[in-house]
Amino acid sequence: MGEREKQYTGKICYNNLFKIMESKGIKKRDLREKYKISPTIVNRLNNNTNVSIDTIMYLCEILNCQPGDIVEYIPNENNNNNL
Repeated sequence: MGEREKQYTGKICYNNLFKIMESKGIKKRDLREKYKISPTIVNRLNNNTNVSIDTIMYLCEILNCQPGDIVEYIPNENNNNNL
């Protein structure tokens, strides 16, 4: 069985992640150095691109929060629900 095609048209936004990090005094450098999150993953977060659910769970443990606190799904305004 091959990989499934991308079936969503919206975007992921991690702006709330960075707001929570700032409120707790955690910098992006801390994610890399203290929490051993790879620079590639930190870049993906910074660019609002997909990361694994394992990464989201780890960030929730670090920040003591829920996934919905750090990840926002932004629907495509042109989406007419033709999935």
